[in-house]
Formats: sequence, structure tokens, C-alpha cells
Amino acid sequence: MKTAIRAAPLALLIVLLGFPQLSETIYAPALTEIAQAYHVSAGQAQLTMSVYFLAFAFGVVCWGRLADLYGRRPALLAALACYGAGAVLAVMSRDFAALLLARLLLAFGASAGSVVVQTMLRDRYQGPALLTVFATVSAVLSLSPALGPPLGAVLVAGFGHQGVFAALCGLAALLLLLSWKLAGETRPADLPPPAALGAVAARMARDPRVLATVWLVAGFNLLLFGFYTLAPFTLQLLGMPAWLFGLSGLLVAAGGLFGGAVNRRLAARGGAERLPRLALMAAGAAALVQLLSGWPGLPPAAAVGVLLLSQLAISAAFGCAIPPLLAGALRDYRQVQGTAGALLGLMYYLLIAGGLGLLGAAYQPYVLYQPMVMALLCAAMWPAARRLNR
Repeated sequence: MKTAIRAAPLALLIVLLGFPQLSETIYAPALTEIAQAYHVSAGQAQLTMSVYFLAFAFGVVCWGRLADLYGRRPALLAALACYGAGAVLAVMSRDFAALLLARLLLAFGASAGSVVVQTMLRDRYQGPALLTVFATVSAVLSLSPALGPPLGAVLVAGFGHQGVFAALCGLAALLLLLSWKLAGETRPADLPPPAALGAVAARMARDPRVLATVWLVAGFNLLLFGFYTLAPFTLQLLGMPAWLFGLSGLLVAAGGLFGGAVNRRLAARGGAERLPRLALMAAGAAALVQLLSGWPGLPPAAAVGVLLLSQLAISAAFGCAIPPLLAGALRDYRQVQGTAGALLGLMYYLLIAGGLGLLGAAYQPYVLYQPMVMALLCAAMWPAARRLNR
């Protein structure tokens, strides 16, 4: 198949895939200060996380469909402009309603970093090569959520939550410039017009593999972003300083890098298909260990150690599971890659948004709350893992 313009460098595509995670996790250390600055509760501050994923879910549909109709490059550039508008509004916001609107725009624009860039990768690679690329991307992307908390903690310490918002403005400008200069069009020129959105949605809604993949991708993301949402408050309950949460992101990244390395090795040997189920078993075992962090009488330092080391294992499970899930999800939808990717993203990001919203609404200021959430998530994912392997 022919493409109209030279494809973007793989390094730029990896950066564009990672920036939504960086954009979200850099914000997490500012949650406690945002709650104070905007005079809202911890649960309301956490709401800005769930709102982000809700807008993200609808953004993937918009940009994915536009990528099929008008091309990958125009969709990507328009999305980055939207992201920049949200970053500017966040800097200017003086009340909580304006901040929520800014978060909506940020998420809506950032969603192209997932759906459009994944579509570009699927345009360029197929079969084992695609799985290898996703495994490489997963290993590298483990750094993006890890860089967020320490960078966010430094910005909050030096400039308050406004420092985080200003950094997002700079990130938006840089990515828009690089994409304008380097991102080419990868949509094959001989592809027929995409099928109707409703027809693709109906087909995917009846596809057991797609539905199982959606549930598992959402669950593994909740295991990861549930940590970033809840850990600042859990560590605060344990009497730990705010900077510790920033450093904890590096530990979580180490787990993700390990998972990505395992993925690459198994992908080269053709054995990555069984990884999601094995990864879920490992995550479930780690979640059970994490329950010990709420053990009565356990010294705070020991509780923090249990909490973070078990999260290291959960992060490794995330790094193992996500690449084979995403690489294999749309193998039967090559004629509608952008639309199918958009609908896939819509489904699992709605679940992520709903899950994070539920975590915030049900939040209780107890150390045991976070470990119980992780254990329940792993249990809820198990039926989908069994279905995927049938």
C-alpha cells in the first residue's frame, strides 16, 4: 500500500504516545494543593482525574474517525492545538469550574496521542513486527508516567500548581512544532472510504475478543492510574512527605521497564499471547501482598515499603500485559484502523473514567482503601482473561 508522505520518525511517535501519560501523572502531585487552592475536598480534586479520562474517551472517537476520513496528520495537528488551548485555560483558571473545563480540553486533545499514533503504527507495521514495536513502545513508555510524579513534585514545590499548568503549555507548543515539522501521512492512499461508524461499532460490540480486551486494558490502566490517584493521599495518611510520592514514580517505572523487556523477549520467540493472563495472576498476588500495608500496628515505614514494592510488581504486570492486548485487538479491522481504534479507545477509556470516578466518590481516608481497590480490580478482571484465552 502506498502512503502519501514520509512517515514520522519512530522516536517522535513514541514521544506522542507517551505524552498523555506524562500529562496526567505530572498533575498528580498537585492534587493536594489544588484541593486547598480551589477550596474543594480530596474527592472533588480526584474528580479532575476521572473527568480527564471521560473527555479522553470521547476524544479518541473524534480524532480516530477524523484520521480515517481526512488523514492521520491533520487529525494529529488539530488535536495538539486543542491540547494547547486547554493548557492555556488551566493557567488562566481561577475557579474550579474553569479548571474542569481546562482538563476536558487537555484530555480531548491528548487523546490523539493514543488513537492517531497507534493507527500510524498499525499503518506501518503488521503481525510480529507490530507486536515487537508495541513491546518496545511499552518499555519506553514506562518512563513517561514515572517522569510525571517527580517532575510534578519539583514544579509544585517551586511554583505551586501553576508551575504544572505552565509546563503543560510548554509541552503543547513543543509537540505541535515537532509534529508540524516531522509527522507525515501514513494512511494508505488506496484504502477505500471507511465504513459507517455505527456498522463498525455494531461489529465490535459482538466481538468477544474485543470486549475481553477492553475490560482487561481498562483494568490494567486502573491498576496503574489508581495508584497515581490514591497514593498521594495514602502516603499522606502514613505521615510521609509529598516528595516521596514523586520518587515513587521511578519505582513504578522500573516495574514497567521490566515488563516491557519480558514482552520483547517473548515477542521475539512468539510466546507473548499468554502474557495477559500470567500478568494478571502476578498482579493479583501483588495486590494481596499490598493488603498487608494496612495491617494494624505495622510501622509507617514498613507499610510504605509494602505498598511501593507491591506496586512495583503490579506495574511490571501492566508492562507485560498491555502490548499483546493492544497489538492483537484489531487484527480483523485493518480496513477501518482509525475508526476501530477510536471505538476501542472509547470503550476502555469510558471504563477507566468511570472507575476513577468511582474511586473518588467512594474514597475513604484509610490506608487500607488503596490495597482493597487493587485486589478487587484484579478479581474483576479474571473472567475476561479466561475468555480471551479460549
